[in-house]
Amino acid sequence: MLKIAVSGINAVDNPGPGTGIMRALKESPLAVRTIGLAYDAMEPGIYMDGIVDKSYIIPYPSGERKSFTTRLKYIHSMEKLDIIIPALDAELPVFMDIATELESWGIKMLIPDRHKFNLRQKMELNKLADAIDIKSPRYFSCTSYDDLHRAVNDLGLPCMIKGPFYEAFKAVSLSEAEGFFIRIANKWGYPIIAQQFIQGEEYDVVGCGDGEGGHLGLFAIKKMTTTSLGKVWNAISIKNEELHQTADRLLTFLKWRGGFELEVLIDHQTQAINLIEINPRFPAWVYMSAACGVNLPERLVRFLMGMDYERTSDYRSGRIMIRYTNEIIKDIKDFENISSLGELENNIEEETC
Repeated sequence: MLKIAVSGINAVDNPGPGTGIMRALKESPLAVRTIGLAYDAMEPGIYMDGIVDKSYIIPYPSGERKSFTTRLKYIHSMEKLDIIIPALDAELPVFMDIATELESWGIKMLIPDRHKFNLRQKMELNKLADAIDIKSPRYFSCTSYDDLHRAVNDLGLPCMIKGPFYEAFKAVSLSEAEGFFIRIANKWGYPIIAQQFIQGEEYDVVGCGDGEGGHLGLFAIKKMTTTSLGKVWNAISIKNEELHQTADRLLTFLKWRGGFELEVLIDHQTQAINLIEINPRFPAWVYMSAACGVNLPERLVRFLMGMDYERTSDYRSGRIMIRYTNEIIKDIKDFENISSLGELENNIEEETC
């Protein structure tokens, strides 16, 4: 049985990709024991029986590097991990730094190097868009109100205000832009991105790069509705050859290694594809790709383990993803265990009131 640790199990209003990744693995033919890496005792994935077999609390990646690796070494001593799938932007640089050490322990990862990671940063998107021959909205990097005022004056209103890692808001006035600016800065730090607003429809492509310019499959959606934080809530699977070709050019240019999400906007007037964002890991909706026939987490595991895997992008279009909220009822002892001991083994049987 493969032992696979996955982070990003914060399945809340701003969901991480972890539970979707593990659900895709659990529904694959692989025999897998899933290990959740959580940063807080209230992350819902910790308590999701049937998806997460065991969870461990780990230190925040912004803290001391030694405590982070020491905790991972303890988890590895308990679980004998085969693979770690980092699923959050903010932790990827840490995993890049310790990749060689983890490899010496026998743990495999499929993640980009720091140079490739930096090439897809929000402040570099215009250059990247030019390199892969598509459009991109104009933007400004802001670290002060003065920067923001100049950006809004140049871009006009409405405009988009974005964080360095997460969150994006449409501002229709300068005061609203200022409010989003301070809100995001307090949460995620600087720089804040002020970006040109383009009227159009949003599309995403998820894939997994092999590090040589190829991929393990591509899957595209059209966003139908999003949350106030800009997260996909409802989507429909589509087949769009131009979007797939754009993703192919991106992979050829970056030689990307690991999961990624290509976010684009197709302009209503010109029908031009505009590059909005490139996320350096699987998105929270990655399970949809597996449900429609392209199980990217499974393929990633097979690729790393030297097993046979598919590279096709053959999936059903016209399938709708509908997210919903749900409740998990657990014994208070489970919360006490994860809070005090830092780990929790899930039971197969569900709790009832």
